[in-house]
Amino acid sequence: MVDSVLLICQDQQSVERFSTTIINNGLSRFELIHDKGERFTHQLSQEQQYQLVVIWEHDFQIIEHVLARIRSIDPHVPVVVITRDVQSCGQTLQSFGVFQCLPPEMVSAVAFTQVVNAAIERASVERELRTRDAILSAVSQAAEVFLSQMEWGSRINMVLKDLGQASQSERVYIFQNSMDVKHGLCTTLMAEWYAEGITPKKEFVITQNSSYEETGFGRWKKRLGTGKMIHGPIEDLPETEKKILSQMGVRSIIVMPVIANGGWWGFMGFDQCRSVRSWSQVEIDALGTAARILGAAVSRQNAEKRLTHLATYDYLTDLPNRMLFEDRFEQAVARAKRVKKKIGVIAIDLDKFKSVNDLHGHPFGDKVLVEIAWRLSDAIRSSDTCARIGGDEFAVLAEGIDNKKDLLRVMEKLQCALETDIIINKISVRLTASMGASIHPNHGTGLETLMKAADKALYQVKQSYSGFKVFSDEQYSWLKN
Repeated sequence: MVDSVLLICQDQQSVERFSTTIINNGLSRFELIHDKGERFTHQLSQEQQYQLVVIWEHDFQIIEHVLARIRSIDPHVPVVVITRDVQSCGQTLQSFGVFQCLPPEMVSAVAFTQVVNAAIERASVERELRTRDAILSAVSQAAEVFLSQMEWGSRINMVLKDLGQASQSERVYIFQNSMDVKHGLCTTLMAEWYAEGITPKKEFVITQNSSYEETGFGRWKKRLGTGKMIHGPIEDLPETEKKILSQMGVRSIIVMPVIANGGWWGFMGFDQCRSVRSWSQVEIDALGTAARILGAAVSRQNAEKRLTHLATYDYLTDLPNRMLFEDRFEQAVARAKRVKKKIGVIAIDLDKFKSVNDLHGHPFGDKVLVEIAWRLSDAIRSSDTCARIGGDEFAVLAEGIDNKKDLLRVMEKLQCALETDIIINKISVRLTASMGASIHPNHGTGLETLMKAADKALYQVKQSYSGFKVFSDEQYSWLKN
């Protein structure tokens, strides 16, 4: 806030009298408009901010005109009116929110200094409360977006804009942490809002998957990682940080850690670029609430994703379970129709797996199943799906095939993947698998029918111990029975 007082004054003598008083009050800068307010409309700038406006005038019509103009520009700046006719115009002045109306004889070094200090202090408190309320309102809107919508990413820029305008910040942004094998903990700009005329943070290289240490912000990692904030003028920051932030046009900053799922997820920042600013503790606390709400939203989103994963993936092998396998089948059918291709459905059953559990125990058997799952997944194309149906039973969707020969090649690769011994805790086991397959739409259009056909072929293989077989077209009539 500019340390300035605007005086709209009647005559030169009043100007001199006021100047002496205001300088004695310690306010280093003031602006005088000395023309009875006649050119006031043209001289007062909307960009200029004042701590106090003093109107020294005895013509009530001019007072009303000046007050109307002031309130159209700044409805909250404190106004003191000095006029001889205090009693008769008091009600009208009150409607304009005039802080105090004084007669000229009250303009003394002592009395007027008290009025000035009281007006500025009251305006400061009111301004702080308005900013706090605006921030809390924006935080409330953010909470509604973050906590009521799973896919809140599409509205994040709107939330940041509301927070930025409410807090009178000029840039608001969110950075997310990630771990890089080579560089360690890195951070990347996830979203931002910036005021008109402010350079966006995304234009700086430092915002793209940058290591804290390599970019000079190692101190931030330590401080934010323990849940502490960073705030204040950049002149108070270490030289390395100050240099980088200066290049970004930052003059004052608040950085709040975002904690999600009990860990440090990233941070939310607020930049002041055009002037140095000190945020009040009330404002800082309100902005901290926004960061905590974001952390709660991320935690909730992660929990929802985790629950969805648990519902659709096998808990042991992390392969798709039967429910997800069915969904993948429906998607594969739609794709197959578009490209005029067929789909192979392969049922896989491990041979004599029970003996592994009996001999080495179920924990060992679980580790074997995990290894089998990895091998089967590695043997198929990325467009195919391998799922664990239950126990030692697996299934594969082979997309984009043309005929039985294509499907047999897929099954051969799956069988080759199991040929090498599995070694766990220095114990070596060798397992084989029996496989049966069916083809969509040759042997049916529904997954249940196709799995029934694949199982029929599988059990025929089981009779000869192990191997693989595709359900024969001659047996199709059996499926209808």
